[in-house]
Amino acid sequence: MEQKRRKEKNRRRREWIYPLITALLFITFCYAGFRLVRDLSSDYRDKKGFEELSAIVAQSAETAPTPTSAPPAGPAGEETDAPAPESGKVPLAKFAQLHDMNSEFFGWLTIEGLGIDYPIMYAPTRSEYYLNRDFYGKYSDSGIPFIDGRCPADGNYYLVYGHLMNNKTVFGRLPQYEDEDCWRENPVFRFDTVFEEREYAVMACFYSRLYMDYEEGFRFYEYFDLSDEDVFNEYLDQVMAAALYDTGVRARYGDELLVLSTCSHYTADGRFVVVAKRIPLAQTAAG
Repeated sequence: MEQKRRKEKNRRRREWIYPLITALLFITFCYAGFRLVRDLSSDYRDKKGFEELSAIVAQSAETAPTPTSAPPAGPAGEETDAPAPESGKVPLAKFAQLHDMNSEFFGWLTIEGLGIDYPIMYAPTRSEYYLNRDFYGKYSDSGIPFIDGRCPADGNYYLVYGHLMNNKTVFGRLPQYEDEDCWRENPVFRFDTVFEEREYAVMACFYSRLYMDYEEGFRFYEYFDLSDEDVFNEYLDQVMAAALYDTGVRARYGDELLVLSTCSHYTADGRFVVVAKRIPLAQTAAG
């Protein structure tokens, strides 16, 4: 009799457990499908947006339009906090239209071998505005690379952040620089500002992370003004000590540095960092 009751109890349990499991699996499948479609759609939209901006630059370079006299607006017509350009300074022809569209557009970064070809933004009083926004201020999973707002616009040091995207867009391929062969194939890259064409030689690449207040470590992300010689040298010593390999490129006080930073999964709150020194256009990376 007892055995019969246990069998009946198990049967009733199966009657509601199996449908519940089936329903949960179905919901999970639907949600995963929704996320996949959403992510693919977002990836496509962001990729398309960057391609459109790149096309504007290419077309502007060919037609060389005259910049408008009206002050440029921020994203989607918002009030901008970007510093006004120096008197008499005119944007490069290829960037004139983008600068008119959004004065927080600071320049364009190109590392051909890694497929990195993106605009760089600068909004000093709202530094992370573009973390999850596109050029027009609309929500974007990939965001758009931006300069740390603490860096002076006319300083000798820029710290640029970009997302480590799974689809390898934005800074998704930047960690390839951990391999010395990647550096040998891409020792120099371009970072043209709105007003000036520039070239940089990769000086050092290293892994880091965000540190707790009580921890010791190289907080590269807390350096934003290297105008003081002692601070510059202190920063440089720590960069070279952390470097994964020796590129042979050295810097001294007065040189202009550009730092690219993205997330890294090698540890919690990990970061991968590339430090580069500005060099004269068409100069080789050595020295």
